[in-house]
Parts: sequence; structure tokens; C-alpha cells
Amino acid sequence: TAHPYCLLRRRISMEEWRRQFPLRAQGCRLLNQFGQHFKLAGVNWYGASDSFHVVGGLDARPLSELCHAVAAMGFTVVRLPFSSEMLRVERVPPGAIDYVQNKDLEGLSPLQVYDRVIEELGAAGVTVIINNHTTVGAWSGGVELNGMWFRDQCRVYTEHSWIDDWVMMAKRYEDHPEVIGYDIRNEVRPTSMMGPSPRWGNSSPVYDWSRAAGSCARALMDANAPGLVVVERIAWPQNSLREMLNPKPPWEAWQVPRDRIVLAVHMYAWSGPGAWSPKHFMPGVLRSFFDVVDYVGSRSLYGEMSQEALEEQMDKDFGFCIDEDICPVWLSELGCSLDTELDWFTKVCQYLDKKDVDFAYWPLNVGPKPGGSDDEAYGILTNDWQPRWADPRLQALRRLCPQAVLPSPKKAQTRRPLHLPARARADSGSLSPFHLNVTPNVTPVASPSCFGQVDEPLWGAPFPWCQPLPGPLVPWLPWPSTSPKEMPEARYIWKVLEGVDSDPGKDALTVRCDDLEAIKELCIRRHFGGFALHEGYAYFRLSSPEGLLMRQQAGYPKTVLYVAEEVRLCGMWQAVEPLESFDAPAGSFKASGDVICLPLSDEHPEAALEACQRACLEAQKPGFVMHDFASACLMEPNEAEDLRRGLEHGKWKRCSEAASGIYLLEPKPFYVGVEIFKDMDAFPGSDARVLKGRFGIARCREICIQEGYAGFAIQNGVARFRSAAAAVLRERMVVAKGSVFYILTTREVQVSPEEGSHATASLDQVLTKLWSPMKAVVNGSKLQQKVVEARDNLTVDEEVIHL
Repeated sequence: TAHPYCLLRRRISMEEWRRQFPLRAQGCRLLNQFGQHFKLAGVNWYGASDSFHVVGGLDARPLSELCHAVAAMGFTVVRLPFSSEMLRVERVPPGAIDYVQNKDLEGLSPLQVYDRVIEELGAAGVTVIINNHTTVGAWSGGVELNGMWFRDQCRVYTEHSWIDDWVMMAKRYEDHPEVIGYDIRNEVRPTSMMGPSPRWGNSSPVYDWSRAAGSCARALMDANAPGLVVVERIAWPQNSLREMLNPKPPWEAWQVPRDRIVLAVHMYAWSGPGAWSPKHFMPGVLRSFFDVVDYVGSRSLYGEMSQEALEEQMDKDFGFCIDEDICPVWLSELGCSLDTELDWFTKVCQYLDKKDVDFAYWPLNVGPKPGGSDDEAYGILTNDWQPRWADPRLQALRRLCPQAVLPSPKKAQTRRPLHLPARARADSGSLSPFHLNVTPNVTPVASPSCFGQVDEPLWGAPFPWCQPLPGPLVPWLPWPSTSPKEMPEARYIWKVLEGVDSDPGKDALTVRCDDLEAIKELCIRRHFGGFALHEGYAYFRLSSPEGLLMRQQAGYPKTVLYVAEEVRLCGMWQAVEPLESFDAPAGSFKASGDVICLPLSDEHPEAALEACQRACLEAQKPGFVMHDFASACLMEPNEAEDLRRGLEHGKWKRCSEAASGIYLLEPKPFYVGVEIFKDMDAFPGSDARVLKGRFGIARCREICIQEGYAGFAIQNGVARFRSAAAAVLRERMVVAKGSVFYILTTREVQVSPEEGSHATASLDQVLTKLWSPMKAVVNGSKLQQKVVEARDNLTVDEEVIHL
């Protein structure tokens, strides 16, 4: 079944896409068979090199969806690690694959699963470079037995068997053009602290990486392997690629074609040029020793360098190959965590953009690392293996990705629901997706995804990208004349409970003030959940409104408890069609607004609908009419008003799916709250974001809406956000003593109709019940002039303490 989010910026046949391979090097660039530059903009997808022997994520989602999600994120290549052991294992370990979601993988060996991964990536328009990552399937890092391409004193994993494995793999995939290269070994390094170290051109031939790599490259050429041969520099210590080019470049020393060799490097904040990088994995005393060694040698780690020093060092390490047009260089591993290494990653991305360097981010994976409990802090997916679109690392990588030419998907066998896990892409030509009426006589093209605009906020995109909201946030009516990039403000319904208090004595802030509106404005601005008013003093509470209401206590006759329930306005589209009893055929309704082109055809109706919704939001129009999935016309306000009158008078009716193609935008207000779970967590350790310091539950809720998180855990004064969908978070909840877990909830605001009316309350009637902090400021409530006395006792973890 085809996936709507695999639509193309330029649609070509699978045969034409495959004809561009194999790639060949010309100077420092890789060219396809048409002479066009092919950029390696990639991501590492590990698992087949580890104890499970298959790629990660197969226990969470179908393989085809994972592969198409890689394409939707913009990557052109996947570096696909495997272990030598995996080639010899007959069965997949229990728990590595969910066979309900991946029924077609049942009964396959790990190598056969590896075959299917390559095939599915190729079907999604993503190339593959296979990588011999480890010898024995295990997590690889530090000084350990997977450091060399062979194992000492071992009859199974010899250099000869390693080369034979590569010849076998090349022949296995010679009819798979999507396999464009062979990364012959990952991070060659010592296998013990006191043992021999590999060297490039070592006098000891056994540990000479140049000799071994040359033998493997020649064997692949002799076997007529079509792909590129990727050779990495020695990992520890990491020296300049000039070491690999002197006294002769490898293609001359090995007597292989120059256009088949690609050199590769790895970079992390904790590694460095010439530095003894294993210290990152060592206990305190040994690490301190190597810190001194590096200090005496005037060596700094990459993460310790300024932008200028880092770029100068990268030029020395590998950038000169690009500047001097010597050979292609692939930065086949770089990655960072969100907490301490993001600044360094940004510096590296600036350099990669400037030099147009080929790269592969490490990794795609999320969750616990194979064989251990440590969570993968570098992963760029959500906890349930969906693209984490708001992740700044993914956004930076997408800026480096080319506008790839991908193969057209096969015709869908069934209609897929709109809540798909990744995004469609369509050709927008020279126009931005919604830059309407740029030039005369040009029909703008609507894109059915956020792919074209990296910085587009998720809260402003149609369902499902706006999750956990039921629809995109829209400004409160009347709409402003321009489309704001700022998130529309929240409004509130204040619950007023006389003679009641909640969390008495647990005051985050105390203020004496004679203006109730000013107190409310302060409550919202400081992200409090509510306050208790007692004899002229306001006592603010950090807890959520739900927590305050749950713990309310009577018996406080001079106290009034105010709880702020947050309300957001979400855009919802209502399909409409004429009633059969009226002579009003759907074709008689004409919209006169901007016409947009939908180059999607009827193969992907859900993606076409999403494209129209996005165009409607961007142009701030109240609806649209879709014409056979080929084009659509936006409504003007007066036309939408005519339709609404027709609905009121019974000439038109609301329906779940409009055969007429007519859709009205109907903004609806929703309460946004949280569901609270004591001593629980979901995906513990998988932190999409961490918040420390002075904050309230309302601030955490706001971050969830801004960045697309469905929940968060608070423990020891720290909020840790989770990126899986709410339903998945509920399924994966586990006991975590001392933690309180929150899942965002929404429900439509229902206000009783005016007295004497039997109709449902209109949106205008609902709006009159809502309190706006912006209006409170405009109306002159200036808190700083009215505060008589204030005591700030702000603490975090209030909800944890009270629960």
C-alpha cells in the first residue's frame, strides 16, 4: 500500500529513479549516471549490528511506515549497520519484532529481515550504504573486542572471513541499485588498553588498516561490486585525512579506480583531533589521567572549541579534501543530546552547510540501547518511533537535506485515514506552498505537509500534526489581517469557589492587591494554576487546575478559590452537502477565492484534503471547495456565510465526508487540561525535553502545545517531556515512585444557551464567557502599580508533594 507522505516534489518512475545509480566520484562530489550531484544526506539506523540482529523500531511500527518516515524527513541515504555475527544467525531473538504489525517478517532470519529493510527503503526512495559495524552483535563503544575488523585468536572471525563476507554481501545486493555503497568497517580502534593499536601503514601488517582496507576494496572490485567503497579513518586517535593520503592516496596504493573510493570520518562533542577519545567511556581516575595527557599535548575535544577553532580544525581534519577537490568525504556519524551538546551541533551544521558536506546523523533510533538500560539520548524520533518534527536537531538536518527526487508511490489499494505518521510532499515549483497570487496567471500549488517549511509551528498545522490538539490553533475572532507566527493566546474560564481552598499553606507567591483583574493577569503570566483570595491577599498555587479542584477543601468562610481553566480555539473542518429535498445541486455552489493546484491525483485523497486545509489556514479563508483532487478554490467570507445560513434553514446538511468537496472552517473552543497519574511514568529516560528551575504545570502544558508533546513527568523538581501519542503513553505507563505523570487532555467547551433558547450556544456566546489576559492588560489593569506587598516562595514539585 502506498503512503501519501511519500509524494514527490518531482514525480518520476521507480525505473528512472533507479537508473541514476551506481554513483561515481568526480573530485570531491558524488555524481549519478546523469552527471548530477547526489548528496549523501543520511541517518544511521542501527540494530542489526547489536544483540537483536535486526533494525530498531520493528517492535513499535510496521517496517514500511518506518522507511517512508525516513523519506518524509528528507534523508537520501541510510547507513545500515550489521554485524558479522548477524550473517550467521538463523533466528530473530524474541521481542525484537512485533509480528502483529510486521506479519510478513515472521519466520525470516535476521539477514532476510535485513533484505526486507533494504527493499522497503528503496521503495520509499531512500538509498542504503551497508556498514560492517561490529563483529559480534553487541553495542559498540570504547575499547572492546569489536574494535578491529577481525578477532585475535579466533578461527571464525578472521580477516579472510571478513573479506569473504563483504564479497557475499556485494553479490547479494548487486541487483538492488538502492545499495549504493559499502562502509567496510566502523571506527577501527584498539581492542584493549595494553594491546596493539591499528595504524595506517603500520610496520606490523596484521594491524595495518591501510593494507586490510585495500585488500577488501580490491576483492570487491574483482567481484564486480557496483557500489562505492567507504573507508573510515582510524577512530582513536583521530588524525587528519592527510595521513590516509600520504605518501600515496589509497586508490593509487591499492590500484583501484579513484572514482570508487569515499573517505569517512566521525565527529562527536566528546571526541577530538588526536585526542585519546576513549576517556569519555572511562571512570574518573583514568579519565583525569587522559585529560592531563591531552592538556599537555594542547589537544581539545570538538565540543570544547569555539566556532572559529572548530571550523579551522575541521578544515585540517577533512575540509581540505573538499576545498582542494581531492575526493568525497562523508561525515558518516555525528550526533548530539539536547541538554548539553546542541550548541556544538549547531556549529557543526553551519560548517556542513557552508561546505555542502555529505553527512549521516547518528541515530534514527530511540529508546533503550540494545543490551542495556541506557536510553538513546541522540535519537530524533518520538518514543513511539514517529518523526519528532519540533526537534531542533531534525530541523537543522532538514535544512541540510537536498530537495530529493523520489520515485512515485504505487497506487493505493485502500484509502488511508488522515492520521498518518509522516508527511506528504508535492512539487511547489518556484512558489512557496501558500504564496498565493505571486504573479498573474499563475496557479499556486498547495503542499500537503509541513515539509517545505522547516520552521512551521506544529500547533498551526492541520490534524494530525497538531496533536495532541484536535485541530490547529487559530487566532480568536476576528482574525488579524496577517498570519501571526506567534502561538495564539489562550483564554480562560475562571471557576470561583467560595468558602474553599486548595493546598492551603503551599503558597508559590503571595500578593496584596486591590484589583482582581490584575491578580488574574499575574496568575496567567506566571503560569500558576489558580489562587486563593483571603482578606485582600492572593495566595498563588503552582499546581494544575485539575489538581487544585481534586484537592479542594471546604471550611474556609473568608476564602475564595479561583481556578483558571485554559481554553484554546482550534480549527475544525465541516463537510457539507445539499439536502436531497432541495433543488440545490452541489455544483451550483461556486467559490470565488484563490485557486490552488493539487498535484496529487485521487491516489491520496487524505493528503489532498490536508493540503487544502493548510491553504485555507495560511490564506485565512473560511472554507474551500475541492474539485476531483486536482484543484481547489478558497471561499470568501460572504460565501461561507451563505452556506451557514443554508445550514440554519435546512437547505444544506453536515456530513462526515463531502461528495460535493465543500468544507467549512468552523473554529471550536476546547478546554486544554491534564490527566494526573501518581507514582507513574511512561518511557522513563526518553526525554524529548527537560525543564528545570521555576515553573508551574501551566508552563509545562504550554510547552506541550508548542512543541507537540502529549505528556510529561515531574520528579525532583524536573519536568521531562514525552513525545509519544497520548494513547501510547497510557499503554506504556510504568510504576515510578515519586514521579507524577501528566497527559494532555482536550474537551470541547459547552456553554448553556441563553435563557429561553433551545439551540446550542453559538461560538459568539461562548466567547463572551471567556476571560482574556490581553484584554485585562488593555483595559488598564497594571499590576505593578497595585501591589502593596508580595512574598515570593516559589517552589516546584507542588503536585508531587500534594499527591
